Amino acid sequence: MGRLPNETPKEQRIQLTKMGASAAAILSTQIQDHLSPAENAAELLKHFVESHERSLSAPDIATINFAVSILTLDPTDSAAVPSGLQQTADKTNGETKDEEDEEVKEWLRADFTRLAHSSTTDRHDMRAKMKKVGLGLVAGKKLANIMGTRSADDAALPFECPESEQKAIMDCLKGVGEWNWDIFALKKASHHRELQVLGWHFMQYWQLITNLNVDPQAMQKWLRFVQSQYNETEYHSLTHASDVLQAVFFMLTKAGVEKYLSELEIFALLVAVMVHDLGHDGMNNNFHKNAKTDRALTHNDVSIQENHHIMTVFTHMHKNKDINILAGFDAAQTAEIRRIIIAVVLATDMSKHFVFMKDFQNLIEKKGQSVEEWHDSTDIIMQAVMHICDISNPARPRDLAIAWTDRCLAEFFRQGDLEKSMGLVVSPQCNRDTTSRAASQIGFIKFIVHPSYTVLSALLPEVEAKCLVELNKNLEYWTEQAEIEKRSKGTNSMPGTPSQTKSAKGGNVADSPTPDRGGESKGKEANGSQTANGSQKTASQTANGNPTATGSPDMKPNMLSPLSVVDE
Repeated sequence: MGRLPNETPKEQRIQLTKMGASAAAILSTQIQDHLSPAENAAELLKHFVESHERSLSAPDIATINFAVSILTLDPTDSAAVPSGLQQTADKTNGETKDEEDEEVKEWLRADFTRLAHSSTTDRHDMRAKMKKVGLGLVAGKKLANIMGTRSADDAALPFECPESEQKAIMDCLKGVGEWNWDIFALKKASHHRELQVLGWHFMQYWQLITNLNVDPQAMQKWLRFVQSQYNETEYHSLTHASDVLQAVFFMLTKAGVEKYLSELEIFALLVAVMVHDLGHDGMNNNFHKNAKTDRALTHNDVSIQENHHIMTVFTHMHKNKDINILAGFDAAQTAEIRRIIIAVVLATDMSKHFVFMKDFQNLIEKKGQSVEEWHDSTDIIMQAVMHICDISNPARPRDLAIAWTDRCLAEFFRQGDLEKSMGLVVSPQCNRDTTSRAASQIGFIKFIVHPSYTVLSALLPEVEAKCLVELNKNLEYWTEQAEIEKRSKGTNSMPGTPSQTKSAKGGNVADSPTPDRGGESKGKEANGSQTANGSQKTASQTANGNPTATGSPDMKPNMLSPLSVVDE
């Protein structure tokens, strides 16, 4: 079959025709677009061995199995990316291209791989393999739970508030471990302090503050600091971070991830989730690289936003001892927690998506669900949970999924507007005049979200029972919407974009440049220090080479999530 492992589905099928029409027709049906070329080749070889095991000699079987192992070992970007997203050399081949579908694929290639379309960037894959994160960990020391009267670190909330407000908040926390839980109700009840509430509540769930000797006052101040560092972007906001945090809590508790981790790892994972988009300005890594911003220059174009988030939290913790939540740990534990946080946050760089998910899938196939088998590979479990929860929007109940979609696209379009004003090439899915709302979600679900949740469900069966059910419903919904959009073409504007779409939570997403803002606007000092009330800052207030007052969208992993919920 020639160069089958390195060719696209179209090129693979052309090669098959040389083998005869009948044989080509049979094998062509076995090539799956959602699998990479290397995976297709491996599956065909496996099937061949299974079908001809009796007639093949032992050396033949060993040779084929070796070829399969090579095809599935440490794949490069070009080998790991699904065939349906690969670019073909033959652009015609008698087929009519769907420009809308191609734009979606170009967006997915640009943000989830290192494969780029020549018309938008000359980016090349300079690294053939994703750097493996060092394994090994320092087990968290388990202490007996303290019984008796409530102490300062056992308080229900990390801040004081009227009794009526506390009751409203506690009511919102009922069912917080369920997949269909709504972050926006808590946002309203807590007066935009949802991350403080959830962060404190989840730490208390495992009594981590007590068991790990964390200063409760430092934790409270740290939570206020983290809240203050999130910008009021349409998507990558405090609310998004809180929503992802709740999704991770579901995975830890209902789905059972906690059984694989130590207390120290759970603590580090929760901290990483809370800061995973800290200081996000609503722009993606490609924008920062193309615009040569201070962030890009500081981090040498490598995981620009992710490195900025990590640098921000550790820099402030180092300078301000009042928010150093790691002060009670010894040197070895501190180093381990920092290592985990860095590894987990860097895993949200979507350009590593396909290689990372392939590595994770290979480990699941090798280790199964046995807790003992995963004792030396907990890093990748934490990274996978973070990464997959970061793209959870399309797998949420439909009203939440639609709302998050509109927030995401609103942020995308602001980036596109800024790119136009700066004379930069408009990033895929960031052009408000051409982007299809439905098509963007179909491509995102088909190539990114559904395969990811399917892989995770092999380790965590609850994911299939809860998440994939909602995801399949939403895919059906967006497919129907795509048909409606196609029938509506020819009108004055692209149907389904945020500017014409009512949010499931009420109101037009695009009515306000900062949908997350609620109530009185609270600013931050220009130097980025925390204000007295610990409030958020708008994207226009960020400094250091960030986008200007227009405040633009960020096409990070998270931005791409199709679920965008709008404020009540």
